[in-house]
Amino acid sequence: MVTTHISETDAEIEKVKEGAPKVDHNITIAGLMITDADTAIEKLEREKEGILKGLYVFRKRIPTGEVCIANGVEFPNAEAVDLLLYLLVHLEKNGWKRKIEFGSIREVIGEVFNATSGGKFWADKLRRLLVIWRNHTYYFPRSFVWNGEVIEAYFGVIDDWKIRTQGRGKPAKVEITFNEDFLKICKDTTWYRRPLWIEVRKLRKEIAKRLYMLALEFKPKESSTSWQIFLDSDLKYWYRNALNSLANPKYLRPSTIIKRLESAIEEINHQTNLRMELYQTKEGNYAISVEEVAPPGSEKIEIPFDKLSDEDKAILIAYLESVAEEKKIKNIWGFLRSMTSRQVKNWLKKAKRYFESEIKSDKETELIEKPRLLEILRDWGRKKLEGKEILYRTYFGEDKILKAYENNKKVVFKCVDKIVADLLKKYSEELKEVFKKEVIFEEI
Repeated sequence: MVTTHISETDAEIEKVKEGAPKVDHNITIAGLMITDADTAIEKLEREKEGILKGLYVFRKRIPTGEVCIANGVEFPNAEAVDLLLYLLVHLEKNGWKRKIEFGSIREVIGEVFNATSGGKFWADKLRRLLVIWRNHTYYFPRSFVWNGEVIEAYFGVIDDWKIRTQGRGKPAKVEITFNEDFLKICKDTTWYRRPLWIEVRKLRKEIAKRLYMLALEFKPKESSTSWQIFLDSDLKYWYRNALNSLANPKYLRPSTIIKRLESAIEEINHQTNLRMELYQTKEGNYAISVEEVAPPGSEKIEIPFDKLSDEDKAILIAYLESVAEEKKIKNIWGFLRSMTSRQVKNWLKKAKRYFESEIKSDKETELIEKPRLLEILRDWGRKKLEGKEILYRTYFGEDKILKAYENNKKVVFKCVDKIVADLLKKYSEELKEVFKKEVIFEEI
C-alpha cells in the first residue's frame, strides 16, 4: 500500500469509529459493476491528468470522502467476482497467507465456472479474469481510515499469478499472490458482511449479486432473520453508489432502476436463501424487506407458500389469477414460490377479503378458466388416496380431469366423460371446504 499520512482533523475522525478499519463497504467486491461491466470502458474515458492518468476510473462516494476504483483493462464482471469470492474462501482456510496454490487449473475452472472440462476456452477465461484483477486497484485520496488514522492510500488486489505446466499428461498448477495490505483489510473487517460464495454463485445477473451482498451489509446482527434495506430518495445516487453502477446518469431513470431491481429481486428469491420485496414507505421512498428463509448454503430451501394448507393455496392462486393482469404478474407460479412469509400473509389476507365480497354478491359472475385449480385438486387427491396410485390415476389423472373454471359462486371441473364426473361427485362436499365454494364435476 502506498501511503502518505495526513494530519487528522476532528471532523474527519468523528466520521468513523476509532480503532476500527473503515473502507468502502466490502472492498473485496467494490469493483463489481451492475449490468454492464463488459461495456463499462465504452462509458468511461481514461484519466487525462493527475496520479491516475492513463487508467479508467470510477469515482464513488463513501462516508469518509471518495474512493477511485481504477482499472487499466476492464472492470470485473460477474464471472470475475465469482472467481474472487471463491479465492477468498481458500485464503481464509489458509490463514490469509498471501500465496494460494491449486493442484490443477481444472480444479479452479470446475468450481468457479461449473465447467465439466478444462479446455482451452475455460483456461483462457481464467487467465483473462486474473489479468483483470491484477490491474484492478483502489485509490483513497485522504479518505482511507485505519485504526483512527486518515491515510491517502493506493493498493491492488492481486500482485502476481503463475500457471506452472508440469509436462505432458500432468496437471498445470495455479499460483496466485495477493496484495498484502488487501489481505489485511479482508482479515480485519467484520466478516458477517462477506457473502458465501456458494450463494452468490447461484446468481447470474450482476445487479442481483450486488443486491444480495448489500442485503448482508444491512443485516443488523448474525441472529437476525428479517430486516430492511432503505433506499436513498435520490434513486440515481443510490443506484450508482450503493450498487456500484456505471450506468450513464443521462439515461438512468427511476422507472429503469425499479425495473432492474424487480428483476434482480426475482432472481434472488428464486435462487438463494433470501426473500426480498420492494415496496414504498409512507413517506414515498423505496425500501426492500429481506427475510432469510434458510442458512447460507442450504441444499433445500423452504418455500413459505408450500407451508400453506390446500385451502389457503387454492384461495391465493385463484385470487392471483383474477388480478394477474392488473398487477402485471406474468408468472403466477414463480411469483407464489418467490414470496416471503410476509408477502404470503399479506396477499392471502387480500385474497380472502376479495372472495368474501365476491361471494356475498347476488349476481353470479362469468366462469373463467383457471388451470392452476387443477394442480390444487390433484395435490388434494394425491393426499386423499396416498398409497393407492392406480385409484388416484383413475380419478385424478391428467387424462381424466381436463379443465377447471371458476366464478364467484362455484368451481367447475370438466372431466373426460360422465363416468369420471360421477365418480368424483362423492368428493364435492369435502372439496367445498378447500375451495370455499360449491364444487361441480361434469362431462366436458
